[in-house]
Amino acid sequence: MEKHDKIIEELESDVSELIEKELQSTPAIIGINIGTPEGTRIASSFKKEIKMTMGEITAANSSLVFLSSKMIKDSLNQETSYNLITGKNKAILSILTENVTLMAYLNRELAELEGLDSYINRLTKLSLQISAIIETSDILKEEIFVGLKRAIPNTLVLAIITKDGLPIKIQSTMSEPILSAMVAALYNLSGVLLENDMEYSIIGGENGSVIIHDLDENRILAIAVPESDGRKLGSYIAKIKAIIQ
Repeated sequence: MEKHDKIIEELESDVSELIEKELQSTPAIIGINIGTPEGTRIASSFKKEIKMTMGEITAANSSLVFLSSKMIKDSLNQETSYNLITGKNKAILSILTENVTLMAYLNRELAELEGLDSYINRLTKLSLQISAIIETSDILKEEIFVGLKRAIPNTLVLAIITKDGLPIKIQSTMSEPILSAMVAALYNLSGVLLENDMEYSIIGGENGSVIIHDLDENRILAIAVPESDGRKLGSYIAKIKAIIQ
């Protein structure tokens, strides 16, 4: 993952400049977080501290846009352009492009004075600008989802979810929310029994297996393969570790 981390460092520098410029020129924007669709944080900046970590925000936002995209696709057969959440004092605007997810925290009163549509347009332009930067880098080629599909091509199910059980990116014929909830439940129950954080577990069947592996402090990986031989499964786990570490 050294190459991956180096790419993120280079991107963070370029993307942070754009974020800071946006924050300084727009009083209503409290903070901006940028990540990849599978939940890898790229850059973020906030004018004041918030309770969640930047990693938690990135994972949650990736899950939000994943679920929103599925809902509007299944109900209206359309692609998601944004997701707007409003509270009493604050609004959250999430935007998905092909290469990035953007989440902006807004002062609701100030944003509504100017018009929320103007912020949707403004931040969509920023997302597309950042997406273009990422498209010219190697970050997407180094993402875990792509790396695992390349390393283990016979994968039947591949899922990245939050530790709270929300789907981030999933390749499966099974319902995404159900699969995510089951994986998170198994992960958390295993941790309880171990009295510590779980590293990985294997659910073995006669002709196939499911591997659940800790990904980072916010995400879990699940992969199903048509293989039950212990030595072969050991090689898959080694490949997983090589990609995520």
